[in-house]
Amino acid sequence: MNYSDSARIKAILLNCWFSYTENLSNADIVIFDTCSVRQKSEDKITGKLKEISPKQKIWITWCMIQHNLRNSKISKNSKLKIWNFMWSLQSTTPKIIWITTQEINNLPDKILQNWNIVGINHSFNPLFHTLTQKRKNIELFFRIDDVWFLPLILPRIWYKINYSSEILNEYDKIIPQWINTSMNKHNSTAYVPISTWCSQFCAYCIVPYARWLEKNFPVEQIIKEATLHIQKWAKEIVLLWQIVNKHPDFIQIIKEVCKIQWLQRLRYTSPYPTYYSKELLELHQSQPKLCPHIHIPLQSGSDQILKKMFRWYTSQQFKNFIEKIHDLSRPISITTDIIVWFPWETDQDFQKTLDLVQYAQFDMIYMWIYSTRPGTIAQRKYPDNIPYKVKHSRWAKLNNLLKQISLENNQKEIWSIKTVMINEIPEQWNITWYTDNMKQIILSNPLNKNFKKWDILKTVITNWKIFKLYWEIL
Repeated sequence: MNYSDSARIKAILLNCWFSYTENLSNADIVIFDTCSVRQKSEDKITGKLKEISPKQKIWITWCMIQHNLRNSKISKNSKLKIWNFMWSLQSTTPKIIWITTQEINNLPDKILQNWNIVGINHSFNPLFHTLTQKRKNIELFFRIDDVWFLPLILPRIWYKINYSSEILNEYDKIIPQWINTSMNKHNSTAYVPISTWCSQFCAYCIVPYARWLEKNFPVEQIIKEATLHIQKWAKEIVLLWQIVNKHPDFIQIIKEVCKIQWLQRLRYTSPYPTYYSKELLELHQSQPKLCPHIHIPLQSGSDQILKKMFRWYTSQQFKNFIEKIHDLSRPISITTDIIVWFPWETDQDFQKTLDLVQYAQFDMIYMWIYSTRPGTIAQRKYPDNIPYKVKHSRWAKLNNLLKQISLENNQKEIWSIKTVMINEIPEQWNITWYTDNMKQIILSNPLNKNFKKWDILKTVITNWKIFKLYWEIL
């Protein structure tokens, strides 16, 4: 999701006649596209800020600053809060407000009642004042949903720009024209959002408070963007959003994207168990372009904890879903997310999680030690009073079980045939890529080094380790 957002920022700035560099030390401006899903994510940004030279300007956007919006005076005005935060502005020529800390308390109400406002920096967020006390080179805070207004924002902070394209007022209509949305060296993969924001309100999750209520993109727009990336030499499309399979036209989107000529792979993330349909599972079996991999967040194996998390399924329903995947004639790799030691999770609750993991035989688990996120239901209802060391011991127990399952699953892959897509050519020829079922795969010291980006190779698995497969070219 961050790659996709960053690509949209990049697309707008390139059209303002900025240039892009991969070399951090060569940059005049460093843009942080932040995440707040865990406190560790925000702490990482705070540490990264220290690495930026005082001579470089810093811009910050996305979740880390957006969930703080609730604390500012401007956001407390109901009309502006509803119009400028929950949805898009109607105007394509809004007034850009950037004021000093001293002026915030003196803002007249008539300005706050103006729906035609985009707030940046102090007027957008009190965190701007806090961070600029130590980092004087922080120049701009802006909401990711206001990225299309950057051509209007930049002159407000003294940039002279040339912008020849039409300024629209909806984030979702930005389609990167010149770049794949990987924003890294994996140019063969493009990340295409099909929705934005989220209305699920899981108890632990900060996303609805950072980006607010969900909005689905039109099918035609999604297909247009996916097609554009394939024409720009991407070979893999990843459909994105918080609950990606909740889109009412998700099945149609899958079918239409699979029809795109030259597309090699289609993946999506992240789905939700109760929004899966029989038809979607059948597509995994019958559609070769749809990768044989499903990432399906579990979070907990305890019904009591799932209820406190506001996850609207039971452990038995999740088991039934896993059974349907295992019953498919096409082998499907399954990965998941699990939160370790959600408040009030007992040893019995945790054992139920271990039992379900053993039953599901996940190929990978992304394990998160629970951290309280401000404004969430869990923060208001469930005090987090468990020491980190205690949480970590439970994490280690789950990780040890995962290693055992990974070794057993990978052993079954020996001599199987897998396709591998070349995303990058590293200087050191110990190459790590991923199979179509999203397992890490390594080729050491290949005899033939004449690989090219975008090559699709057929390989045979020759060895295995925990979390890794080793291969040779057929």
